[in-house]
Amino acid sequence: MNGLEYQIKTFDFYFENHGGTYRIFVSVPKGPVPAAGYPVMYLLDGNLTFPMLQAAQQSNDFGPVVTVGVGYPIDSGLDVGRRYFDLTPPTLPELIPLSAIGRGDLATGGQDTFFASIETELKPVIEKLAPIDRNRQTIFGHSLAGLLVMHILYISSASFQTYVAADPSIWWNGGSILTEHAGFLEHGQAGREKAPVRLLVETAGKRGFRKGTSKAEQIVLAKVRSGPTGKELAAALEGLPGLHVSFREQVGENHGSMLPYSVADALCFALQGTVYP
Repeated sequence: MNGLEYQIKTFDFYFENHGGTYRIFVSVPKGPVPAAGYPVMYLLDGNLTFPMLQAAQQSNDFGPVVTVGVGYPIDSGLDVGRRYFDLTPPTLPELIPLSAIGRGDLATGGQDTFFASIETELKPVIEKLAPIDRNRQTIFGHSLAGLLVMHILYISSASFQTYVAADPSIWWNGGSILTEHAGFLEHGQAGREKAPVRLLVETAGKRGFRKGTSKAEQIVLAKVRSGPTGKELAAALEGLPGLHVSFREQVGENHGSMLPYSVADALCFALQGTVYP
C-alpha cells in the first residue's frame, strides 16, 4: 500500500472563456513539499478517471503528485452531450457516430476554447491550491479525450511536458487530426530540444461494438471509425527531436475496459517514465 496521504478537494468552477460549469477534483499530497513543487496530472473525464487514479495511488508508491480531474457537475458517469462538444473540432453530422446511425444530433467544435480554459483559467487556480512544478505537467485523456490530448500536443506542445492518449479517436471527423499530425511532423519540433516532451499512446487489443448495435449500424460505424489508429501515429512520431514516444497495447482489453489500466500507466509514466509492469 502507498504510505502517502492526500487531501481531496472537490469544487465546481465556471469556465469563463469556454462557458459552462465543471466539477474539479483535486488531490494534494500531505507532508513535505518538493523543492521545485509537485508534479501535476490533469485527467479529462474526471468523474471516471479521478477515482481510478486514486485507486492506483493506493496500490503503488510512485511518489507525490497533485492530481486534477476535470469533470462535470453530475453524480456519476459522463455528460455525453457536453463531452462531445468539449473534446472535438467542428464535425459534420454524418461523421458523428450517434448522428450517423440516427440516434440524435450532438454539438461539436469546442475543443480549442475548452483547452484554453484549462490552460488560462484552471491552471492558475490549481497553482494557488498547491505549489506546482511547471516543468512536470501531465495531461491524460481516453477516446475523444485522447484525441484532445493529441490535438494539444500538436498545437501547443509546451503546455504540458507529458502527454498520455489512451485509444485516441484518430478517426474522428474523417481523421482531421491527421492534418495536424502531418504539420507537426514537418514543423512541430522547434524548441523541444530545450524542453523535451514525452508521449505515451495506448490502444485496446480488442475491437467491437456496444451491445444492442444492429448489423446495419455496425457497418456505418465501422466506416466512420476507419483509418489509422494511435499505434500508427505513435510509430510516425518516434525519432522526432525532443519528443520521447512510448506505446503500449492493452492486449486483453477493449476500448472501455482498458481505462483503469491506462490511468495507472499514466501515473507511472508521468512520475517514473515507464508504464506499469
